[in-house]
Amino acid sequence: MALTATALAGPSQTNQDVVALLRSYVRATDAELKRLERGGVLTKTLDSPDGKEVTSFGAIRVACTADVFAERVRDIERFKASEYVLQIGRFKTQPGIDDLAGLTLDPVEREAMHLCRPGSCGLRLPASAMEHFRTSVPWGTPTEAEAAGTAMRQFLVQEARTYLTTGSAALGDYADRAGTIPRAAAFRQLLRPSEFKAESQPELFRWLDEFPRATLEGADSFLYWSREKFGLKPTISISHSVIARRNGAVVFGSKQVFASHYFESSLGMALFVPMPGAAYGYVTYLNRSRVDTLRGFLAPLARIVAARRARDGLERMLIGVKGKLEKP
Repeated sequence: MALTATALAGPSQTNQDVVALLRSYVRATDAELKRLERGGVLTKTLDSPDGKEVTSFGAIRVACTADVFAERVRDIERFKASEYVLQIGRFKTQPGIDDLAGLTLDPVEREAMHLCRPGSCGLRLPASAMEHFRTSVPWGTPTEAEAAGTAMRQFLVQEARTYLTTGSAALGDYADRAGTIPRAAAFRQLLRPSEFKAESQPELFRWLDEFPRATLEGADSFLYWSREKFGLKPTISISHSVIARRNGAVVFGSKQVFASHYFESSLGMALFVPMPGAAYGYVTYLNRSRVDTLRGFLAPLARIVAARRARDGLERMLIGVKGKLEKP
């Protein structure tokens, strides 16, 4: 059973046995490798040097081809559909407010928009967005819900347009609390080496970091938004995803552009590696996220909870991915 280590570990590696690779990469045990071979899930989480990062890795065996994997992840609305994804949509090449027609807000989200001020806000927002919400929405009137939804959609469209035109560096800094760092810098922190020594696709990560200035041959990318269940609050986010083929494998990378709660930055990479001569392959998934709530004297406990939730969520996600990829 041979796995293309180039696809998982980087271009300087040679082909290795998948067992040896996973042993060295995530210190997989015999029991975990046997479970993986039988169609079960292998998941791992790692600590970060500064305690703010939650890193998780998972793998599962699936009966599909590289073409099927690429086709399914490109249809992001169906691929991500689950009980945790409340709403989702894909932006057009030229983002417009109609792309967000399916987005709704609950009363708690509207109240957070109403009360938002720099340094004290229940949403992660730039100061300019806080001011716009405060002055453009007729709070306390019968049209409040409709106007607040429109204002949020306008903000998200502008975020998408700014990112596609000039990249992360042009996006406004979050101003919900003191001490936040620019979004481009927060994402760049995820690109530094970690205990996952073969962090995968340096070209792809560099392209996501430098977008739109950099180029990536053969890449197919798109922007999408979602409103998902995270913790106690639904989180509205914008993600930039890219699909590329490398050495027979398919790489699906995803970069967080905006998130209304919890996350400073997030980077995900799913990889499908077909087994030569077999009707199956392996999907691996790596996620590194910097969680804004991991601070203060309760940070160690919060970190344990976040890591456990990430691992459990990853297992559910990979089982769901297997079902979607193997479904005719």
